[in-house]
Amino acid sequence: MIDAYATLVPADAWAFSYRRKDAVVGEFLSGDPHVVPERLGMVRAEIAARRFSPPLAAVAPPATRTEPYRHGLTVHLEDKRGGEGALLLLRDAHSGEFMIDDRFVLTEARTEVLRAIDTQAHFEGELTDLERARSRSAPGLVLLDESLAVEYVSKPQRLRRIDRWSCAGGRLPVAIERSVRELTAGWRDPAQRAEAAFMPSAELIVRVVPVERGRCYAIALILEPYESRSLLADAVRRFRLTNRELEVIALLFSGLGTPAIARRLSISDTTVTDHVKRLLAKTSSANRTEMAATLLGWRGATRLDDA
Repeated sequence: MIDAYATLVPADAWAFSYRRKDAVVGEFLSGDPHVVPERLGMVRAEIAARRFSPPLAAVAPPATRTEPYRHGLTVHLEDKRGGEGALLLLRDAHSGEFMIDDRFVLTEARTEVLRAIDTQAHFEGELTDLERARSRSAPGLVLLDESLAVEYVSKPQRLRRIDRWSCAGGRLPVAIERSVRELTAGWRDPAQRAEAAFMPSAELIVRVVPVERGRCYAIALILEPYESRSLLADAVRRFRLTNRELEVIALLFSGLGTPAIARRLSISDTTVTDHVKRLLAKTSSANRTEMAATLLGWRGATRLDDA
């Protein structure tokens, strides 16, 4: 969805970051994320700047620096559950500035993106935090000395899916090393040694942890392959749901009845009823409660009349 939205306006590069309740929902970069991870820093700075600035337009020039890119345009996003994020579009000097028409296109399409984000927030399922953690791949470990030379790499096969992670010559990939160096710049002062993290790609979280060695220190990188689990995507694929059906489902999950949904979507009560009937048929459900349980993939979801 974000990739499609970002391409509405031509750009040389883009970065997207979204958080909800201080947890990363998603962070993505165009192109090769291992070459320019600093773009994530740019878009995170845009989100932070909005918190401490007067109200800004939803689509506006960046509030922070974007070098080496000459021109930028930020789309600020937020949802009703406290989520906030931004999409940062970037252009080199030869591509020219972003124009008023570009802002208009992004502003018009922003409503649909926010609606999709809000809809997806209803599909969080009933997995516990421990179950979510267990479903993720085991992390890998890289140990560095103060100069960032590689001392140890745990079980390389765990990193095979991140095929750019090779430590040729005892060094990290250049872009990754740059990010680690920035995060550990003040670590010669013991008081400045604090755990940090960054995402060089949508598939990987890198935690940077200080390891005390008497008066010296080492740096541990915990590599956590990240696989976003979207119940919404699962439901769309499994039941072949349309965009309108997703909107109806989201409003049903919000506790709205047929008349309220009809008003919200500017359609008739009959049309809402037809959508619900189709959803019941697609999910082989006897009623709305069973349909909700089936869409969310809750364990033990059975027909109520068979219970």
